[in-house]
Amino acid sequence: MRGRSGVLRRAIPVVSFCAASAAVVIILSVKAGPPTPAVRLAAGQSSQLPAPSESSVGADASSAVTAWVQFQAAPDILVRAESAKELRGLMTLEECADNKDIVTPLGQRLRVKYVWCKDDGRVDREGEPGGPANPSQEHAAVFELVVPETRAYYPWARVWWEDSCGDSIIVLLTPEGGETKEFVVQDGTLQWWHWVPVAGQGGLLLQQGTYRLLVKNREDGARLSSILFCTKRYEVYKPETPEG
Repeated sequence: MRGRSGVLRRAIPVVSFCAASAAVVIILSVKAGPPTPAVRLAAGQSSQLPAPSESSVGADASSAVTAWVQFQAAPDILVRAESAKELRGLMTLEECADNKDIVTPLGQRLRVKYVWCKDDGRVDREGEPGGPANPSQEHAAVFELVVPETRAYYPWARVWWEDSCGDSIIVLLTPEGGETKEFVVQDGTLQWWHWVPVAGQGGLLLQQGTYRLLVKNREDGARLSSILFCTKRYEVYKPETPEG
């Protein structure tokens, strides 16, 4: 009994302290809020607020749906090599195995289609046997790009380079009735399908409408399988799969 009473005696201050703390919290909570203004009701007047009408509820729901649609990210645009409208000069559409790590669920390597110019017939110096050289940029693939809405896009090109003498390609973008923008796509990753940014850090502001997209040969052996017009900025996103 003495030990138990001792426990009780020691517990009493703790309980008292907790009760006092709770009282302080309650008092502070009551005093913290602003005073509620008095509302005088006329005789027979109800204190309940009127229920919203069905029309106002419908309008609110419609506004919420519209806001959600506008919040959703705009879709990316993927232009594939096989969608070329025209192949000019010695530019051709070919197919090969994708990278070793791009496989089906059964472990088979996927295939990838691409445009390229294996040999444009140029010579190093004019006057050599074979006649004057044709400019390599005459060999091109023509695509149509449809931009659904005006916004900034960050284009990526999925490419494969033969060697250091075939590690670049030219991309030109022309709106209907507008000026052409030209980009040189180049980097040092050889004999491996990979994504390379096309534009500068700020991307491209594209107006809604139709564009002509031209992929021109710059060096022999350069392949291009697709161009992804991405809505995510370069610094926050880089494609990793064949589809982006």
